[in-house]
Amino acid sequence: MKRNTLNKLLCLFTVIAVLLSCKSKKLVLTPEPAPELVVVQAIAADNSKLNKINQIRDKDAVFSTLVIKAKADLSIDNKSNEVNMNIRMKNNEVIWVSVTAMAGVEVARALITPDSVKILNRLDNIYIKKPFSYIYEFTNDRINFKTLQSVLIGNTVSDLLSDSTELSAEGDETLLKSIIGSLVYDLKANLQNKVTLNKLGDIVSGQELIVNYGNFIALNQHDFPHFVEMSTKTKKKSLALKLEFLKVDADGTIDLPFRVPDRFLIKN
Repeated sequence: MKRNTLNKLLCLFTVIAVLLSCKSKKLVLTPEPAPELVVVQAIAADNSKLNKINQIRDKDAVFSTLVIKAKADLSIDNKSNEVNMNIRMKNNEVIWVSVTAMAGVEVARALITPDSVKILNRLDNIYIKKPFSYIYEFTNDRINFKTLQSVLIGNTVSDLLSDSTELSAEGDETLLKSIIGSLVYDLKANLQNKVTLNKLGDIVSGQELIVNYGNFIALNQHDFPHFVEMSTKTKKKSLALKLEFLKVDADGTIDLPFRVPDRFLIKN
């Protein structure tokens, strides 16, 4: 794997490549006065919509710890690389990632928390330690750790769903759309109310992230996608990542080894 490709791969897991120019400002709508009957109908419709949103939220995967083994096909500007990934998570606390070449040699390791980003680049013998704000070099400062975690495992980006979210149907799927400033958030859910699409786009910057989920398998009474396909684009770059989850275990004891060898150059 080329070194510049590795660096972009590592950025993917600190950023999920453009994840995005999100602006999570809340909109406050002031309805026009209306006759009582009309108001009652609007409330009923809103209750129905909010019930559906809550049903989809309730299908979000819940876990204390998660271990994922995956095959990955990463394409940057149409140049493809295949790697293996081990991903371990403590819910809302830490994401640990090990990247290995197909020969089984580890080329990188990352440890991401709500406060910091740590990267071991084994190709160049470099250790990078940054505050979580490091990812804002690649994306908007509205992105937080929870957003990153949700996109990886196919949960809703719950903070972007509200009573102003639009609801519609497309065949057997439910479509949700939130427009917050220049941010457009689209979500699709299947008949089982499980997220099959997360899409975030910024109208002004032209940035876009599309994540499709499939091959759902029940684990601890929750459905986890075992196929995740991401694509991002900006005005200058395009990136695609296909993840095939080979094994997923939840709620067990996990180890998060992260030792910096003495020979590594430290970059802060």
